[in-house]
Amino acid sequence: MDKKRFNQLLESKIGNVKPLISESLPPLSNFPIQGGRYNIGYDDDWDNFSNPMGTANSDFSTKPTYAGSGGHLKGHIGVDIFGQRGTPILAPVNGRVKYAGNGLTVIIEDPETGYSHWLGHLDSRTVDEGVFVFAGQQVGTLGDSGNAKGTAPHLHYNIYKTNQGFYSGEDPLDILKSAINKTAKKPEEVEYKDLGPNFKKSFLKLFDDEEKTEEGDVKADDEVDLWDKMKTAGKVFFNKLKDIFD
Repeated sequence: MDKKRFNQLLESKIGNVKPLISESLPPLSNFPIQGGRYNIGYDDDWDNFSNPMGTANSDFSTKPTYAGSGGHLKGHIGVDIFGQRGTPILAPVNGRVKYAGNGLTVIIEDPETGYSHWLGHLDSRTVDEGVFVFAGQQVGTLGDSGNAKGTAPHLHYNIYKTNQGFYSGEDPLDILKSAINKTAKKPEEVEYKDLGPNFKKSFLKLFDDEEKTEEGDVKADDEVDLWDKMKTAGKVFFNKLKDIFD
C-alpha cells in the first residue's frame, strides 16, 4: 500500500489528521554525517526506533518534551544523530547556506525543492553564510554546541518547508535511512545536465560572452560551456555562485 492510500484510509477511520507518513519530503543526496550509518537516539534498531531511555529526547515529536536542558516546549522538531565529536558534517543537498550562526547551526536552503535543512549543535563550522554548497561538501563537525552543551555529541537534523519555518518540520527518519549508502558527486564531477531548473535559471544570469575570473578571461559559447570552464577555476567558481540565489 502506498503512502497516499495509507493516509486516506487513516483519515476515513479517525477523521482529519496530519499524515503519519510523509508524502512530500524530498530525498537526500547523501547522509549528513560522514561515514554512513550513525546511531539515532539510543536505539541501534533503525527499523523499530523506540528511544527506550526517557531522558534521550532525541526522536521526532510535535508534542512538548521536558527531558534535557529546558526541554522542548514546542516539541522536538527533527531527530538527533549521535556520533563521535569532530566527525565531518556534510551538506545533504545542493543549496545556499542561508544561516550560519547561533549554537554553530548551519541552515542550507535547497532552491529546487523549497525545503531547508537544519544542521545544529556543531563543534565547528567550515562554511560562511551566503555561500553555495554542493551535496557532500563539509560544512562543519559534530559537537554539542548551543542548548545541547554537555550532552553526548550529536547532530540535530530538521527538514522543513522554507516558507513555513522550523516548526513546520516533518519526521526525517525515512529519508535519513534511505540516504545511508548514497554518495554525492564531487563538485568537479557535476555536469550542467545534473542541475535543477531553478539553479539553471539563476546561473543564466551569470552568463556573458566574456566572463571575468582571477584566472583571466573565460570565453564561453553558452552556459554549459561556461559551467565547465568555471569549475576549473576552483575558488573563483564558488565565489561566483555565492549570491546566485539572492
